Amino acid sequence: MTVAPSAPRETRPLVFVVSTLGLIVAFLSLPIVLLAGGPVAGWALGFGLLAANWVGQLVMTKMAMGMTPTMAVGLSGVSFIARAWFIAAILFIVALRFDETAGLTAAGVFLAGFTFDLMGRTLLFAMNERARKQGLTE
Repeated sequence: MTVAPSAPRETRPLVFVVSTLGLIVAFLSLPIVLLAGGPVAGWALGFGLLAANWVGQLVMTKMAMGMTPTMAVGLSGVSFIARAWFIAAILFIVALRFDETAGLTAAGVFLAGFTFDLMGRTLLFAMNERARKQGLTE
């Protein structure tokens, strides 16, 4: 997510933190995983899947910017569902074929990060709407 060039300088660090909230939460979940005796490999898989999902969302957002609203919503929706199914499949395969504990740990880390990522996106949208209504952005 990017900041409009006319956004006030003092909001840029806040925008960055809100934009990366899910990644921050997933990163900070490592001590919890370790204290609970969970595998570091599970944490790494969950964090990696969240990071890949986050990058995928950025790519889709960039692609959707030049499209009509209907096309942009359609692409975003299909991408969101496809990424969720792909990640769920990876987590199931890991849990069933390789290491159940690592798969479940990865799922927990991913879900925590994903939840906070959605929260951050919602906050960012609200912040941008407020700024737009106040005439601070284009």
